Amino acid sequence: MTASHNLYFLSAIGAFFAVLMVVTGYYYLLARRSSQAGWEDILGKLTWFDRNVIEEVALDVADNTRDALAEDDDGLDPAALWKMIGGMKGLEILEQNSKVLIELACYLQRSHPEALPIAEQLRLDSRALQWHVDRLKGAAKTGNLEISFPFYAQRAVSTYYQMTRRVLALYEATNFTQLPKLHQAL
Repeated sequence: MTASHNLYFLSAIGAFFAVLMVVTGYYYLLARRSSQAGWEDILGKLTWFDRNVIEEVALDVADNTRDALAEDDDGLDPAALWKMIGGMKGLEILEQNSKVLIELACYLQRSHPEALPIAEQLRLDSRALQWHVDRLKGAAKTGNLEISFPFYAQRAVSTYYQMTRRVLALYEATNFTQLPKLHQAL
């Protein structure tokens, strides 16, 4: 009996290490592929989103935060916000674009190590944006999307707006030659 238990144990350990090696290999190849991507390739991953909408929503959040005591301005109407952003699909686009912004910062980090703190901040911001979108997906499943959308959607868009400002500031600080193209894309 102990021989069969040992065989099961060794099989489980072997399976665990096999899965671990496959996962490690996958992420190694993924990291290698993304590190070899050129700037144009990374920029090409961005999905277009109206930057004026992003700015309007983000600045509305900032205005409402600053004027929290003012009762006469409730900010953007939830229905208008839904239409401006493009609903959940629009937020999912911003979530995907946030990952591209991280790649853009990492691309610059290859030649400018001082970009590391910005890349790390972008990762944190991306997690926050993803958290807001996940909250909205959960609210949609429970039937509370209409109530939750204005709060979480505005914060997700505001986070994305801050991310774009950080990436632009980073590229401006390094005098990147393709800066006008980046301005146009963001």
